[in-house]
Amino acid sequence: MEEEHAARRLRVAPIVGIALGAVFLALGVAAFLFGGGPIVGAIGLAGGVLTLAAAVFVLVRP
Repeated sequence: MEEEHAARRLRVAPIVGIALGAVFLALGVAAFLFGGGPIVGAIGLAGGVLTLAAAVFVLVRP
């Protein structure tokens, strides 16, 4: 039973990371488009890309 919960927990974390990365990307694009400034937008985009990369890496590692 405990192994089943551990396996589920390992799948939930990357999925939450992917969702969070998508939110960061959307906020970065919104900052560029609606005048939040290029630095704020770049930080949002970089954070989104790095979060997505880490989540995908954790999801597909053996």
